[in-house]
Amino acid sequence: MTNLSKDALKGFNDAAQSLRLYRRADLTDPDKGNSLIEALYVDPLPEQQIFVTMLRPNTTFLIGRKGTGKSTIFQRLQYELRKVKHQTSAYIDIKTLYESSQVDAALTERAQAAVGAMPREYIHRVLLHREFLRQFVLAIKDELSKRVKSTMWSRVREKVTRSHSELFEALDELLDDASEGRFISVLGIKNLKQKTSSTSAQKKEMIDGLDVAASASPELRAKATNNQSQSTNITNETEFGDVLMHSLDVNELISRLKSLLERLGIRNLYLLIDDFSELPFDAMKTVVDVLLAPLNNWSDEFVKLKIAAYPGRVYYGEIDKTKIDEIHLDLYRLYGLADVTKMEESAIDFTERLVRGRLSHFARGTLPEEYFDGELQEIWRTLFFATMGNPRNLGYLMHFLYESHLIYKQRLSRRAISEAARKYYEEKVESYFYIGKFLHESFNERSSIYSLKELLESIVKRARELRSHDSSVIRQIKGRPPTSHFHVPVTQEALLSSLELNFFLTKYFEMSDRDGRKVAVFALNFGLCDKYTISFGRPAGEREFRLYFVERIFDFTALLVAYLAKNQEIQCESCRTKFPIEQLEALRLYGMRCPKCGQGVCTVTNLSKKYAGTIAAVDEALLLPRMELGILQTLAQEGEPMRAGAIASELDCSYQMIGKRGKILANRGLLARDENDDGIRVFSISEEAKSVYFSAGDDSELDVGTKRS
Repeated sequence: MTNLSKDALKGFNDAAQSLRLYRRADLTDPDKGNSLIEALYVDPLPEQQIFVTMLRPNTTFLIGRKGTGKSTIFQRLQYELRKVKHQTSAYIDIKTLYESSQVDAALTERAQAAVGAMPREYIHRVLLHREFLRQFVLAIKDELSKRVKSTMWSRVREKVTRSHSELFEALDELLDDASEGRFISVLGIKNLKQKTSSTSAQKKEMIDGLDVAASASPELRAKATNNQSQSTNITNETEFGDVLMHSLDVNELISRLKSLLERLGIRNLYLLIDDFSELPFDAMKTVVDVLLAPLNNWSDEFVKLKIAAYPGRVYYGEIDKTKIDEIHLDLYRLYGLADVTKMEESAIDFTERLVRGRLSHFARGTLPEEYFDGELQEIWRTLFFATMGNPRNLGYLMHFLYESHLIYKQRLSRRAISEAARKYYEEKVESYFYIGKFLHESFNERSSIYSLKELLESIVKRARELRSHDSSVIRQIKGRPPTSHFHVPVTQEALLSSLELNFFLTKYFEMSDRDGRKVAVFALNFGLCDKYTISFGRPAGEREFRLYFVERIFDFTALLVAYLAKNQEIQCESCRTKFPIEQLEALRLYGMRCPKCGQGVCTVTNLSKKYAGTIAAVDEALLLPRMELGILQTLAQEGEPMRAGAIASELDCSYQMIGKRGKILANRGLLARDENDDGIRVFSISEEAKSVYFSAGDDSELDVGTKRS
């Protein structure tokens, strides 16, 4: 039992909430209204190395999974830039921007009907560009407004106050130009007619050694027509890209912005792009090729990009990778340059500094020792294992600990942390598969998600089997041996990237195995291990077990090979011929061209044989986008009406997006939009949605046999 005061309990809960905050939720003092970011920021590296790197006037990619602190680092950067006379920033939430650029399909169809209109996909791109320019200018205005009001900029305040109205008028003019078509024209594509006629003109080609006359006549051979179509598509892509580049006139945009900001002595504009990896790949490519790369390459060192992205989902385009900084926030890339013990020590130290820093602010006068039960260093170690040093996961864990133990006057033990980690896994991680079958995607896309479930089941089954494995290493261990970690060759780790991105696994380290191969060591989710009775970590005794993770029994290479043989399918997109997985390398040598028809391209898809019936049984009318499914799931889990901001904090998005999607769901009868006693709009899930999506049997749990044994 503990005798913590109400203030101490509230302080712990406030500390947890501050770590759970999604993306741009400001860390502010509720009483004074001032920013707490400088006081609460904890850098993952010594000497605030990540913050120092972000301050440099270089283009920087900040790469990490959800909750690794990318947006907090952005907040800290912007706060610091407001103190600097010659630099300023603009923040763009690219995911929300992308949502706001989407228009009703009927409007797109009407635009398509106009003579000389762009194809549908290019209209979507143009609208995305226009919204980007609008938000870019608005973000600059917003940041300059904060700067004008800030006492930290008092040295130039008088100068700014005299000229800021004039400056904002010029920015408004630039904003009007972006909105009204000065930089963009959807229908004014003068080259469209020329392009169409040029593709109809006769031309001579050599195809497979035959002289073929290609024309617009219907007597064209299929092979020649296919090549002409492919050539036309490439021409369209290039030409429309050139037209967009011309109509956007990024050079003029940069020139005008630079001229305006130089009035205030500003030499660098830091453009912060958040949630970059949330864009569909085609939109990501367009934003980089047409907007970000020109801003970066043509601005004469004026614009510096700071882009937050997920591992494995980064497109650089024409941005020169040799001239940028990359900062990785996930465990191995952050701390894994020495040995595994030092990596763990560094990550544990960061976890401790995070918790101590938040508690020292929100629970002043209460030491961490008063909350926890047991040797404190072991508590920090267990918190690290349970969260992998992820700040947002740590916030959720502390929230669950507060609800399950502290409010009942119980101190927090290692066992309590394990139970909270299991709850986090079951509520926030495990549902990825169940929700996947209702996604508004093709059957193959949903099947691919369930194929990952099959892979995870194989991994967990093997980890459970190894608990009773007989080997010289296992015989040295007293009690149940830890089997939470495994290794695969680094050449195969990409197969596990989706499971890692969704927190089922975490890349722990890279080592050489017993055969001298470079391997990647992965750790299963700590809460998953608690649920399926898998001991986590390494045996005690550093010296004799320093190579424990790369013992041959933890080599899961054969498991991955078996998964590929069973679940991967190679098929020609043209003639639909299927090929065995053994032919994959041979196909790659010839650019994946189909050896059967000679024209089509073969694609590789991961399909779930085991869960094909489960996926096929879902009525297509029930399929929803991931965001809308997430809203329903959040409301179902909480069991009470929620504000848009509260739902947004769970789904890592803006409250505006929740409002927009909530209206769509309400029109379908899947949720209600009401007002609470304070007149604030709240959302609640309908009984119909509960019945359809959450009461038919949740198959998120892994099929690995008995959970407890």
